[in-house]
Amino acid sequence: MRVLFVSFPHGTHYFSMVPLASALRTAGHEVRVASHPDLTDQITSTGLTAVPVGVPGWYENDPHAPELLGQILEEGSDHVQDFDFTGEDRTQWTYESLLALESIAVPSLYASVSNDPMLDDLVAYARHWRPDLVVWEQHTYAGAVVARAVGAAHARLLHGMDITVRARQEFLRRTALLPAAAVQDPTAEWLGRVLRRYAPGLGFTEEMVTGQWTVDITPPGSRFDLGVATVGVRYVPHNGASVVPDWLRRPAERPRVCLTLGVSGELDHAGFSFGAVLESLADVDAEIVATLGGQGGAKPPAVPDNVRLVDFVPLNDLLPTCAAVVHHGGIGTRTTAELHGVPQVMLPYGWDTVAKARRVAELGYGLCLPASELTVEALRAALLRLLTEPSFTEAAAKVRAEILREPTPNDIVPVLERMTVAARAGQPS
Repeated sequence: MRVLFVSFPHGTHYFSMVPLASALRTAGHEVRVASHPDLTDQITSTGLTAVPVGVPGWYENDPHAPELLGQILEEGSDHVQDFDFTGEDRTQWTYESLLALESIAVPSLYASVSNDPMLDDLVAYARHWRPDLVVWEQHTYAGAVVARAVGAAHARLLHGMDITVRARQEFLRRTALLPAAAVQDPTAEWLGRVLRRYAPGLGFTEEMVTGQWTVDITPPGSRFDLGVATVGVRYVPHNGASVVPDWLRRPAERPRVCLTLGVSGELDHAGFSFGAVLESLADVDAEIVATLGGQGGAKPPAVPDNVRLVDFVPLNDLLPTCAAVVHHGGIGTRTTAELHGVPQVMLPYGWDTVAKARRVAELGYGLCLPASELTVEALRAALLRLLTEPSFTEAAAKVRAEILREPTPNDIVPVLERMTVAARAGQPS
C-alpha cells in the first residue's frame, strides 16, 4: 500500500515518525513524507523520500504573519503555556478557560504554523499519488484533512501524553451542557472550514482530531484512557545524523550524568544561568556531560573539571552509559531515558512538559522541578537523590521492561495493514 506521513516542520517531531516509516518501507510499502520545505534535508537524510509542500520560509516571507502571530501569542501565550494540563487544578478546567485554550491554540499554533501553509500543495499531491493510509504527527491536522479529502485511512502518531485530546474531551463535555446557540468550537469550525475547501460535501468529525486510530509510542504507564482506538508501539530512538565520539567508546570512570536542555541549550525561564548550574555541580562525584543544544550555543565562562561540554551527542548512545539525566522534558530525551532505564530530573516549563514530569515522579523513576520550584540548590539536591537513592533506578528499570514488552514498529505493520483495509471499507477500527 501507499503510506503518506505528514509531519510538523520540526526535526524532533519528525524523528518520532522515522522508525515506523522505515518499518513500512522495508515491509515493501511505498512511503513518502510530506512537510514544509524547511524539513526536506532532514527527511532525506533519514533515507526516506520527501515531498516538500508549502512555501520555503513561509513565515519570514509573509509580511503579515509575524505581526498577526505575535499579537496572538502576546495576548494568549501565557494561558496556553501555563494551562494546567495535569488536571490537578480543576479551577482551570472551566468551559471559559478551555474555550480560551482552543481559541488561542488554533490560530497561533495549528493553523498558522503547521497546517494551513502547506494544505494546497499537500492535497494536490495526495490527489496525484492516492495514498491508502496517511499517518500524521499529533499537531499536524493537515494529515487528517487530506486523508478525508482523498478517501484515505488515517492514523495519528502520538509522541507525548495526550494532553490536547484530554482537554478537548472535557471541553466537549462542558459544551454539551450549553444551549446550542451559545456553543463555540474553534477546532471544529477551523477544520470543517478547511475541509470544505477541498471536499465540499464533507464536514468535521472528531476523527480529524484523534485519527481513525492513534499510534502511541509513549510508555503504557504514561497513557491516558480516553476511549480512543490506540495501537501501542515500542519507542525506537532516532537521533538524526549522528557520530559516536571517541570519549563515548570507553567506559565512564565515574557515574555519568547527562545535562541537556534541548536545542536552546539554556534555562530561558529560570532566574539563573546554565553556567550557574554547572558551578553548583562542580564538587559532585560524577562526570557531567552537558550539551550546548546542537546549535553552537555560548560556552559558559567557567567550566568545572568534572564537566564535559559537547555541542551534540546522540542520546541513544550516551544515555545507556548514564546514571541520571537532567533535562527540559523534550520529546526524545524523556522517552530515550525511559527506554534505557535512566532516572530523570525534569525541569518542565509549560505545554505538556509538566504533565510528563509529574507522571515520571508519580511512577518513582524521577523528580519534577517546575519553574515555580526551580533553583540551583533544588536542582543539585534532586540530582544527588537520583545518584544515591536506589529506588529511582529500580523504578526506571520497571518502566524499561514495560517498554520492551511493547510490539516494535516492524511488529505492528500487519496491524496497520488490516486497520487500513477495514477503515477504507467503512468498518470500525
